Amino acid sequence: MLSGMLFTAGYLGTAFAPNVQTAIFTLGFVAGCGAGVGYTSSMVVIGFNFKRKRHLALGFVLSGMGAGLFALAPLMQLARDYYGSTGFFIIQAAMALNIITFGATFFPSKLELHTQEMRSVCKNECHETQTKPTNVSKLYFKALLNKPVFFLSVGMFLNCFGSHIIYLHLPIYVVSKEFTQIQASFVVSLAGILAVVGRLITGFVANLNIIKDIWLYSGSLGIVAVGTIVYPHISSILAGHIIYSIIFGLFFGICYVLMSSVNIHFVGINFVPAAIGVELFFGGIGAVSGPVFAGILVDNGGTYEQSITLAGISIFLAALLSALTVCFNAPYKDEDVTRIENVVPESNEGVPQVIENNPEDITSL
Repeated sequence: MLSGMLFTAGYLGTAFAPNVQTAIFTLGFVAGCGAGVGYTSSMVVIGFNFKRKRHLALGFVLSGMGAGLFALAPLMQLARDYYGSTGFFIIQAAMALNIITFGATFFPSKLELHTQEMRSVCKNECHETQTKPTNVSKLYFKALLNKPVFFLSVGMFLNCFGSHIIYLHLPIYVVSKEFTQIQASFVVSLAGILAVVGRLITGFVANLNIIKDIWLYSGSLGIVAVGTIVYPHISSILAGHIIYSIIFGLFFGICYVLMSSVNIHFVGINFVPAAIGVELFFGGIGAVSGPVFAGILVDNGGTYEQSITLAGISIFLAALLSALTVCFNAPYKDEDVTRIENVVPESNEGVPQVIENNPEDITSL
């Protein structure tokens, strides 16, 4: 709900912004914070409401991003052409109000309420005296010090660093190879619609528990990386662009579908919000720095081929770091996660025996 409020305020502020500097603050900072809050919380909500079919649920949720990009992008362009920039951002603000409505339907599940009670018990058992902001900062600091989370965070930085270079340069690169803008838009749209398919398929496959989540996570990044590095060598023909668009669309969003389940095995259900928050924070830094670095490269004599190759190498390093997390112990196995999720108190009175016996199990990362 807070995400919807920030989006609405940011879009309305941008609609009446007197200059670019104001728009950078309202759209870039205010609405940008709304995007970060909403993205993280939506993944956490799914984790608290689904047990056996968590992957499938995340696949459906994240496929909505690709569907929205594919379906709404041309409509928003029409709205901007008809109503102008001011009317366009007012429409965006009105659409963002729906996020508040949908957020209001996310009632706390029994697992979420139970998790809050576990944290309260932990606080009483450990006789903590710090203020709440201090505890929150300590929570995120502990998440960052967790070695698998740190590797995933750096990997997310490298992944977003490379992927946002592709977002920036892909349509320009297609046109630079003497193809039309219509063909370039087709390549981008194809990647968007296939992202929906890829994330849904990932949800089904991961839900079967045939392959470990971390291998799906790192393997998808590896496929995107190899495809990106090879892409400049097959870009002289339209089929090469289409093949890369298929690869990028199908495999790029898989890691986001699996973020929640991968982190659960390293930090447990109680600290998934902190782990995902840290990783997406690193990803945000990569998303900002990647396009800037690529722009500087091209403006100073570099080529788009070099920029895209750099993106591929960055994503490959992200895949490598993600795969290295298998070297660390995952204290929360599948059966442990299910057991914790099934321990839900019947009322607010009393605490399950599993917590009273060993409160450290819910505080250690």
